[in-house]
Amino acid sequence: MTNFTFSLKKFFLFLFYPSSLILIFFLLISVYVILDKRKGRRRFLLFLAIFLYYFSSTPFLPYFLLKQLEKNYSVPPKEEIAKVKNMVVLTGRIYGEETLSTKERFSRETLARFLKALELKKQYPDKKLILLGGSYEDKNNKGASYLKALAEEFGFEVEALDTPLDTITSAKILKEYLLKNEKNINTPFLLLTSAYHLPRATYLFKKEGLNPIPYPTNYSHKLCKPSFSIWKFLPNDLYIDLTNRATHEYLAFSFYKVKYFISEKIK
Repeated sequence: MTNFTFSLKKFFLFLFYPSSLILIFFLLISVYVILDKRKGRRRFLLFLAIFLYYFSSTPFLPYFLLKQLEKNYSVPPKEEIAKVKNMVVLTGRIYGEETLSTKERFSRETLARFLKALELKKQYPDKKLILLGGSYEDKNNKGASYLKALAEEFGFEVEALDTPLDTITSAKILKEYLLKNEKNINTPFLLLTSAYHLPRATYLFKKEGLNPIPYPTNYSHKLCKPSFSIWKFLPNDLYIDLTNRATHEYLAFSFYKVKYFISEKIK
């Protein structure tokens, strides 16, 4: 997938984020105010924007969305982990700006996945740890290699595949890697990523004929569990970010479900 295609896909997904929809609704309201027409529609858009903003920026909506994505995934038993040869980590956001140091390049999600992977590598040193991920901000699409450099600083030897920009490409690249290096794509492996990402990631990897064992590295719904504390009723940018992440997963997963359904029907 080219950088242009990847950026275009990200742009259209961004348009459907609640925070983006809020902005669009307010812009439409502004147009209606200027034209002074259709006051009823203007009031509806204003109500919708406020409603969406409030429930996206407080724990209620992101907790519900993320809990549905994460509830079916738990850490595999030790007996199952002991049997696999490879541990595959899907990286999150990796920043490609040249002025950043190695330790400044990673999002919270990336570090959570990475640190869990190193913890497992320490427990099971005989297993191969493969990092999958790129950075569309880096002109060479370098991503996982930055994590590899950090792992080596900590004394861990890992494999890094920089090519993937998104989950579907990661699945295809891993398939090529396994065919080239192990001549077998059916061997089970641990697939480490955030719990909310596992439904889509597992689905796409299986569609490539791979045999992933889902391993949740972190649960985001725990960050926004509602309570009767007054602070939970006040808007917080953390919750907007989590709502956007959950929305992205639902939209992207739905897209691939429809895509594969159509492709299978026309075969």
